[in-house]
Amino acid sequence: MSKFSLKDIFSGEILAKEWVKKQYRLIFLICGLLFAYIYFGYQSERQQNCLNQLNKELQDAYFTKQTLNAQVMTQTRQSSIAKRLEEKGSKIRESHVAAVKID
Repeated sequence: MSKFSLKDIFSGEILAKEWVKKQYRLIFLICGLLFAYIYFGYQSERQQNCLNQLNKELQDAYFTKQTLNAQVMTQTRQSSIAKRLEEKGSKIRESHVAAVKID
């Protein structure tokens, strides 16, 4: 194996050397693996960003659900329903007689 100089590298004469000619397959394999490594790195980064965005949306939906659930619980309390009926002028009143279980 002879020494390579910068002049050989920049002029392209290094590609004509016998040792390099024998290693073309290995060089192409290494270049192919390098391109695949870079491609899959970018691909996984894109998927990670998408996953992070979906997690944020899921968290927002969860908090929205919690807020709506609290509002529904507040609006369906017996006292809230009685108050709304009274405001609308309804004649329906709350019963003061205890419920009886029928066997």
